[in-house]
Amino acid sequence: MRLGYLTHVTGDDPSRAYRETIRLAERAEELGYDSFWVAQHHDGHLGGRLPSPLVLLAAVAERTRLIRLGTAVVALPLEDPRRLAEDATVLDALSGGRLELGIGAGADPDAARRFGRHHDDRHRDTVAALDVLLEMLPPALAAQRVWWATATPSSVDAAAARGVGVLSGRPPSSDGDVVSELARYWTYARGVPRVALSRPLPAGHATGRIIDDLLADRALPWAGEIIVQAQPSTVRADVHDEVMERTARFVRPFLGVAGPAHGPTVVEEVDTDEPTPAMRPRPVVRPHR
Repeated sequence: MRLGYLTHVTGDDPSRAYRETIRLAERAEELGYDSFWVAQHHDGHLGGRLPSPLVLLAAVAERTRLIRLGTAVVALPLEDPRRLAEDATVLDALSGGRLELGIGAGADPDAARRFGRHHDDRHRDTVAALDVLLEMLPPALAAQRVWWATATPSSVDAAAARGVGVLSGRPPSSDGDVVSELARYWTYARGVPRVALSRPLPAGHATGRIIDDLLADRALPWAGEIIVQAQPSTVRADVHDEVMERTARFVRPFLGVAGPAHGPTVVEEVDTDEPTPAMRPRPVVRPHR
């Protein structure tokens, strides 16, 4: 199980927020995190100060050597996909092939209006722009390191058809909708399925509670990476430091869960009214304690 860290790059002073983010990325690499992700926000939406994540990650690339650098996420309907592909290609070259390009439909209707877009059309626009983006990106980046942050079944299916990884921030509900969507993605994904889970770690929660909550997460066995973030997203830099270090030292050892993303599993026949394509085995997921 790979481990990533996400920050929303908040604060009253953008220049200070950018410098602190670069330092956090350096610290994440020192602690052995596999990836470091930044969120895009336009016009200070939700307190975020970073409208141009690829620019900041270029600075991070110069201060790090190994950690993968991710966007979580770029609001694709507000971008020119050709221009985004060019900028991503430059950053990927500068970083030595470390870019993880996360895209999404965007959740800020005010930003859509200011960009002259229709927020209600964002899902359709994302699909159209993604097809252009994938065609323009270098093959290795397009096939292995593009992620779609989505919570809708139709978008999960579209990601599977295009060989795009799924970045899921939805906790599994009691009826198991998210788990069933991820299972379907694993069955139909073109190429190697890739699932990353984004999970908040509320400041002040005891380490034991965090571990219990993560191990009880029924979506976890379907993921190859978990991306944690301190909550609330506007916490100070010292809180980020504490959450980042505690997770790396005390939580990570418990994340080697069983499942299709984690090596061999025990596969059993599952009675179901609907036929399950036999492209990949679907395991019975049991609690791991």
